[in-house]
Amino acid sequence: MTGRRLAALLGLCAGCSSLGESGTVVAIEVRTPLPAVVEQNDTLTLAARALDQQGDSVGATVLWESPDTTVVIVNGNQLTSDTSAGTGRVQARVGSLRSELVTYTIRRRSDSLLLVGPARDTVTSGAGETESAALQARLESYGSDTVGVADAFIRFRIIDADTALASGAVAFPGGTLDTRIKTTSTGASITLQVVSGVTPPDSLRLEVLAERPSGAVVPGSGQRFTVVFE
Repeated sequence: MTGRRLAALLGLCAGCSSLGESGTVVAIEVRTPLPAVVEQNDTLTLAARALDQQGDSVGATVLWESPDTTVVIVNGNQLTSDTSAGTGRVQARVGSLRSELVTYTIRRRSDSLLLVGPARDTVTSGAGETESAALQARLESYGSDTVGVADAFIRFRIIDADTALASGAVAFPGGTLDTRIKTTSTGASITLQVVSGVTPPDSLRLEVLAERPSGAVVPGSGQRFTVVFE
């Protein structure tokens, strides 16, 4: 590891002692996902490692703590919250050595992924249509009220990718066959683009998926849109 890299890691520690011998912990590297988000009543596994003066991993126990009541550390390295909105800070510790505080945003829980509008659309390419209708899905959070979950991601994936590639006529904007769209409170949407002058396939299926920040699959994932080309 370069000196610049080690210096950057040392900058993540509060109360670092002077550099010690090989095997002595002098820095804590916190691996924070981007964006740093935890959903209400979901559980994230926190990750960090202790480093010696060479920047090598040291087999030391990393403990986690939080100064805030909005989040809770369970089982030593798992972050959870029952709050629906706000922020919470966590910090890694090895002995008296501590990392800087890392702030997580707390988001309403994604309870369900729903298709919005018809699950089937027909594109009449012979009539000059060049794209499908907007194919829309929405993440919803249930509780005392029902609201859409914003600033999450919904994945749209063309299942018949081989057919789409072979035809060379249909793709998402930008030419992709698999993309993630950031949600607003009303959901996320995408269209299928048809290349003028190229014969599209008879139909394509699109799968819609979503995961919580922990990686847990949101119920309702796997639903499909069908787009027919005439």
